[in-house]
Amino acid sequence: MTADVRVLSRELTSVVLAVPGVRSVLPPGPGLATLVRDVRSVLEIPRDGGAVLVQDRPDGARIRVVVTTNRAVPTITVIRAVRDAVVTAARHSLGASPSDVTVRVVEID
Repeated sequence: MTADVRVLSRELTSVVLAVPGVRSVLPPGPGLATLVRDVRSVLEIPRDGGAVLVQDRPDGARIRVVVTTNRAVPTITVIRAVRDAVVTAARHSLGASPSDVTVRVVEID
């Protein structure tokens, strides 16, 4: 991967926010401790405006997205739309598809 992960994170955050039904994009972290598997993943979060976690790995980019959604749009529809938008945008920026994309939804009332 040759792209700056922080720049890509900001770009992907904007792409995700444009998906119908997405209310917000949340960075994985201490507030979402159940979604974070180890301390290293918390330390790799971009700190300059991007909430989508992008990790440069030997097998390709690994992307993690956590969103809150509008209940008026079915959750599975939002998840699929976010996944597709992230894969398309990442492919355009990187010249290759990411090796792994995970989208999680947090319901906040």
